Amino acid sequence: MNIQKMMKEAQKAQRKMAEAQERLANLSVEGSAGGGLVTATASGDGNITKITIDKSAVDPDDIELLEDLVTAAVNEAQRKAKELQETEMGAAMGGLGGLGGLF
Repeated sequence: MNIQKMMKEAQKAQRKMAEAQERLANLSVEGSAGGGLVTATASGDGNITKITIDKSAVDPDDIELLEDLVTAAVNEAQRKAKELQETEMGAAMGGLGGLGGLF
């Protein structure tokens, strides 16, 4: 493979990656716990953008349960965001196998 072709392929890969990252920033996913008592929303790049807590989940005598529910909802939202990232980036890189493992 000549160097010019390899450079063009690298530029194409960079463009596709930038487009995928832009799409991710505009997407969101949700994770929930406790049957929906706590919901965490994350952007496609994994940042938590919102936490919703149902009033019935708040028990002053059992703060640990609420903490566990929030943690579980956030973890699920971030897991879903990571799956979305892998899907988007995989789609962006699809068909660029000619780079010989550079990326």
